[in-house]
Amino acid sequence: MSPLWLSPGTRRNSRQGAGLSAAAVLTAWISLALLMGCSTPPVAPEAALPAEAQRREGRLFLRVDSEPPTITQADISLQGTAQAGQLTLYGPLGITHGLLRWSPGEAVWSRGQEQLRFSSLDALLTQTLGTALPVPTVFAWLEGRAIALDGWDLVSLPTADQPLVARRRHPAPTLELRLRLTP
Repeated sequence: MSPLWLSPGTRRNSRQGAGLSAAAVLTAWISLALLMGCSTPPVAPEAALPAEAQRREGRLFLRVDSEPPTITQADISLQGTAQAGQLTLYGPLGITHGLLRWSPGEAVWSRGQEQLRFSSLDALLTQTLGTALPVPTVFAWLEGRAIALDGWDLVSLPTADQPLVARRRHPAPTLELRLRLTP
């Protein structure tokens, strides 16, 4: 008997149907394997965040001019403050690539089942990016406060029309940070 999805005009003889069936099964297994590979990894339970912590979605671009240069681009979800918060990085189709959580005395980078723990957010960023970022200043910039920072050029504060753009000239390595967040 032919599968129900074949109309009477497209019924195959039993020999052709068997070949189609094997190809369909193989295609289904390959599709299932690909979908399983793209599934969102489990995320650790959320740490308690400050009451004023609002969740903002957006896009991150970070270029670190190291040897070799590194570029990080991702859709993000940011919640918290410079003292305690979390940053989730998403790839295509909304797949979670990693979760960064920080609080006083601890920072955790989670990717799938892997977790890396550090004594501070600065230590985590230095280890993973090869350099530290001025997290309190970045949060101030995101709030629209034009705080000057030695070695950095604040190109633009975030508005509805433009992202936060900041460039570090020194110390090496130089870098460029772009963040566009929606409230």
